[in-house]
Amino acid sequence: MAQRLVGCLIAVVTVVAAAGCKERSDKPVAGLLAAGAPVLRAEGKEWRPIAVGSQLLGHDELKATGPAVLEFFGGGLRFLEKGDTLEVGEADEAKLHGVNLPSRHIVEGKLQEAPRPLRIIAARYTQVQVTPASAQQEDPYSSNGYFAAFFTPNGLSPNKAKDEPSRDGPRKPLPPPPHRPRVPHIHAGNLGEGGLVATVEDGFIVAETDDLATAVLLEGGDVSLGRTVRLMVPAGAEVVLRTQQGRKIEVEGPADVRLR
Repeated sequence: MAQRLVGCLIAVVTVVAAAGCKERSDKPVAGLLAAGAPVLRAEGKEWRPIAVGSQLLGHDELKATGPAVLEFFGGGLRFLEKGDTLEVGEADEAKLHGVNLPSRHIVEGKLQEAPRPLRIIAARYTQVQVTPASAQQEDPYSSNGYFAAFFTPNGLSPNKAKDEPSRDGPRKPLPPPPHRPRVPHIHAGNLGEGGLVATVEDGFIVAETDDLATAVLLEGGDVSLGRTVRLMVPAGAEVVLRTQQGRKIEVEGPADVRLR
């Protein structure tokens, strides 16, 4: 009888202990869609930058040093600003199924409601675990194109581009398909030449091209959207789009806008 009682107590303690432990999942639940400044991930007692296009685990702890956006594999988007911290799996957006921004598209120069797009989100991201030595330098731009793999430095801001050396992608316009190399995963990159022209009037927005390059666009100045096929406009942000003919289209967030 005593042995049976002890066995029951051990079983109860084991169940309680198991219930109190939070399992650490190694399954990716999100990806870093775009960043205008480094997004840092906690690794022990240190914070290290992660690349745009990286898969993120639920237990990853992040800290943003500037505007950025996460895309959860259920479809939800989480916008970050300088100083924001987040445990990825604890975000409300991690529980969503579908994009949490109203879907829009442009028809005959006007913004209209659109069906929610279907995309296999997890396939857009990959495991990017290696941090180059240049990322640990005080000025990571001074070496081998750190931006190209990690983030669009200071966002695509023409005002800042005038004051700083140009480091935002190819020196020549990107060739048209099929000669333009296709990248199968989300990555930070130049948007290309031509297309609509965007002027961010409040906040920041995120652009994504047909070859999965992304960039953060900041307030001030005009930016050519080039091969952009999608604009993500968070709540409170405003952007004016201009066609080559000078027609203006005003977009206020929140909105997930398809351009093609």
